[in-house]
Amino acid sequence: MEAEVVERFKELKQHVADHYASKLDIAILREEIAVQFGQVNLRFAEMDSKVTRLESNLIKWFVATSVALVGVTFAIARYVP
Repeated sequence: MEAEVVERFKELKQHVADHYASKLDIAILREEIAVQFGQVNLRFAEMDSKVTRLESNLIKWFVATSVALVGVTFAIARYVP
């Protein structure tokens, strides 16, 4: 009977070792996830800077276009009776 218990305990121990994570496995996984989140945050920061640059270019275009349209409007108004 005792041999059965010892054998069953060995099987159970092997099953746990095969199917469940240890503290070391979890620590390694947490480190990998932290690195990946750091990379994701870096990409979001890069994307944010690109969007900000695009916004400023669009605003410049809008202002320049509105100034040009006002100039054309006044030029047309000047020559049209």
